[in-house]
Amino acid sequence: MGARLRYGLIGAVFFVVGLIVYLPASLVTGWVAGATELRFDGVTGTALDGKAAYVSLPDGGVDNVAWTIHPASLLLARLSADVSADTDLSGIQANLTRTLFGNTYIRDLDGDASIDWLAQMAGYTFVPAAGRIGLSIDTLDLNDDGEVLGLVGRVNVTNTRYELLRPPIELGQFQADLSRTDNDTLRASLVDSQGPLALTGEVDLINQSRYRLDVRLRARAGADERLARILTQLGQTDDAGWYHITERGRL
Repeated sequence: MGARLRYGLIGAVFFVVGLIVYLPASLVTGWVAGATELRFDGVTGTALDGKAAYVSLPDGGVDNVAWTIHPASLLLARLSADVSADTDLSGIQANLTRTLFGNTYIRDLDGDASIDWLAQMAGYTFVPAAGRIGLSIDTLDLNDDGEVLGLVGRVNVTNTRYELLRPPIELGQFQADLSRTDNDTLRASLVDSQGPLALTGEVDLINQSRYRLDVRLRARAGADERLARILTQLGQTDDAGWYHITERGRL
């Protein structure tokens, strides 16, 4: 009787896994669409290895979203998948894990997109700057409410331009390290800048509702004269020629 029960359980497990392996992706995305604001078009493949030609988001959409689920993760009561999607430049890819407790763990997120494309995804209709944002996120942990529990990564912003004047003003490229401090603060530490605008300092997001800005900036030699004139609106410089911006507020 014990052997029969054991073999019966093994058979049931393989039966369930088989159902999941061959379950159509269109059926699963239909369930997801019914429970969220996401909408899927052109879905092909299976639940474990599928693709959607287009996924509609609340403030935009993403082309060619593909996923490959690791079946072994299901035995550990979690869902782990390699996910990729197109952006307006090249694309983005990452490993995502979702647990029964509602936590989401994102690892090795890499990709790039334009500032305008990312702004649209975030719900902004216009930003005064253009350029390319490259993401390299080692760790991004979220709870069920979307609060960030852990963050380690880097952002590179290149070919940056101020778009409110014609022709646009070239600003250069910038690099920031991303982290989460012990006091529920997400921090972007500016570690490098090259080009017409020199920029250094830190930007903090506190409890995902308040921000703190503490940066220094100045125009480098050879920069567009219009950039230098714009910066004079920030007030007086220190002895080294830096303009200081210190600001706190709520989002």
